[in-house]
Amino acid sequence: MASLRAKTVFADQGITVTAVESLELRFDRTNHRRFITGRLEPIAVIVREADRIYAFDMGAQSVDIDQLNLPADFDLE
Repeated sequence: MASLRAKTVFADQGITVTAVESLELRFDRTNHRRFITGRLEPIAVIVREADRIYAFDMGAQSVDIDQLNLPADFDLE
């Protein structure tokens, strides 16, 4: 199971920086034991100013924010 999550890492009066991460959890069992493993991977950084929104991938390249498939509860306003 993999999902994206967005978390604000910095905010002040003029700028907000949000990290977008992919969270993958795996559940498994062997020999009557259960295992949970997880992986957290950074996907993008969103920088929000009063009049503009920027999105960058982890290579610092500009990306279209619509391509990120952000969580439904993420507010771009």
